[in-house]
Amino acid sequence: MTLNSVTKRRQNWPNRISLGWLRSPWAILISVILAIYTGTTQPAFAALLAPLGKLYLGLLKMCVLPILLSAITTSIGRLMRSSHAAQYIKRILVVFPLGLVAISGLTVAIAAIAGPGRNLSANTLESLGVLVNSSGVDLEMALSGPIPEDAALGLSSFLVTLVPDNIFGALSQGETLKVLVFSIIVGISLGLIRDRVTDPCFDILEAVYRTFNQLINWLTMALPLGLFCLLAYQLSQQGLDVMLSMINFLITALVIFLAIYLLSTLVVWQQSKAALPRVLSAMREPTILALATSSSLACLPSAIAQLSEALGFNRQTVNLVTPLSITICRFGSVAYFALGAVFVMQLYDKPLGLGSLITIVAGSIFAGMATSGVTGILTLTMLGIVLEPLQLPLEAVLVLFVAIDPIMDPFRTLGIVHTGIAATAMITDLEPASPVA
Repeated sequence: MTLNSVTKRRQNWPNRISLGWLRSPWAILISVILAIYTGTTQPAFAALLAPLGKLYLGLLKMCVLPILLSAITTSIGRLMRSSHAAQYIKRILVVFPLGLVAISGLTVAIAAIAGPGRNLSANTLESLGVLVNSSGVDLEMALSGPIPEDAALGLSSFLVTLVPDNIFGALSQGETLKVLVFSIIVGISLGLIRDRVTDPCFDILEAVYRTFNQLINWLTMALPLGLFCLLAYQLSQQGLDVMLSMINFLITALVIFLAIYLLSTLVVWQQSKAALPRVLSAMREPTILALATSSSLACLPSAIAQLSEALGFNRQTVNLVTPLSITICRFGSVAYFALGAVFVMQLYDKPLGLGSLITIVAGSIFAGMATSGVTGILTLTMLGIVLEPLQLPLEAVLVLFVAIDPIMDPFRTLGIVHTGIAATAMITDLEPASPVA
């Protein structure tokens, strides 16, 4: 080793240490502790941090649609040209439906046993009653803004508006599901045109993907600061009364999401053939991003990178399947809606018969898939898809779910991202020369 190389290594040593420390769990832990202290003791200062948190989240979301458009189009186009296209399509048609039914069924079983809405104390029922009775139009408008009249259409509206009539309008408005459908159609068309004239299109899309993926890598360096700003403001806005009155529901939801997380980790571990510490290390960044940003799309580049680079799954298939599983198969939302439906049934003292259980399992799947591209209170209004066949009112309990949504949204996002990663691992093969195979 020459003297110049030693000198350069010594000069670059502080930079490598500082940048590596920003990605470490200790930096995240410190930012979380500071956010809890700031959000609970300094709400005015936490409110000042809100624009910084929103700016960081906006920068992450800025990269999502270009990555989604380029990754899906390129992956489907090249997959259609390969000899393994039929094989992966068959796997998708098997893994996605079975995964959705399994998640919904597991949630219903745990909720039926735990009974978050049964045998509530008089004080808890009184607190919930006060919340329900005070949930007038003014409260809903203050929390969420006006709800469009066609929001109650749910599944029918979701199916009718699936294909974009103007892709540029869909891109400008951030309509992710429409962009996804457009990417799939264009990718299939490019793949079926077996001509060299389409090769430059693939090269351009590849360049777009790598550019925004690099930008995501830079943004993750500022994750401790972004997490501090987002979490501090969220804690400053969340009261304690609603959490105490819905404590049974919150505990049951956390147990369900923990069970889903552990099962998904086991699936990734088995499919990757890697050591468990390596799998846990690879899943750390998507987990932190999901809890910090509450945006499944913001976690998409990280999930793709960890599956293909850290765990050695086939990159082309990962680029195709991961956005599909996270965008369409909203496993976390499916679980949350199934739990919410069981909770409302128990709250109204309705029996859980076989017909009701089947309705909840099927309805929660459709309701979860219908949340693609929907944010805010409109996500919760999709619960009406499950409650309407059960003849239960959504309006009377909607305010309860809105009140605790700042707490549950990060864990619901984690369920979407982590289970989507597990579904991708079940569909995708390892690279032949992968060092972890």
